Amino acid sequence: MRFAKKKEGEAGSKYNAKKTILNLLSGEMNKLTAAQVKDFKTKGFDESRFIIFDSELEAKYYRDKLLPLVRSGRIRVELQPKFTLLAKFEKDGVKHQAITYSPDFAVLREGRKTVYVDVKGAEDQKFGLKRKMFDASFPDFPPLVVMKYCKKFGGWIMIEEYTVKKRQENKEKKAAK
Repeated sequence: MRFAKKKEGEAGSKYNAKKTILNLLSGEMNKLTAAQVKDFKTKGFDESRFIIFDSELEAKYYRDKLLPLVRSGRIRVELQPKFTLLAKFEKDGVKHQAITYSPDFAVLREGRKTVYVDVKGAEDQKFGLKRKMFDASFPDFPPLVVMKYCKKFGGWIMIEEYTVKKRQENKEKKAAK
C-alpha cells in the first residue's frame, strides 16, 4: 500500500507527515496529534515561543538553518506564503479552481530579493510541475530553493546537489560490481 492509513486521532497528510510544534526557546520539537493541533489552535498558544509546522522536517530546517539567523536579526522569515500560479476560470460552463502553491518559507534579507525555500523529504508527482509554474510565473524571483536532509551527505543539501551525489554514488556501486 502506497499511503498507510492514518490511525484515529492522528494528524498528518497522505505522505504521513505529522504536524510538529517547535519551542523557539529550547529548540525542542514534538509531533502533534490532530486533537492536540485543534486544542492548540482553539485555546491559543504563545506564538512568540512556539510555531506549528506541517512536518517534522520543516521544523528541523527552521530550527537548524533559519532560527539562528532570525535571532541574529540577519533575516526575517514568513511561513508558507501563498502564490496563485493559474487563476480560476470557467470554460464552456465548467469551473476550474485556481492552482496555488505555498513554499515552506520566504526568507527576507535587507536589501536583497526574497528567497523562497521548500523542504522535501520526497517529491510528489505534482511538485515538479508546480516548481516550473512558480519559476515561470514569477521570473523576477530567484529560483525556488528546494532543500533535503540527508545525513550521509552532510545534513541539509539542495535537492539538485543531492540528485548529483546520489547518481554518482549509484554509478560507483555499479562499477564496483
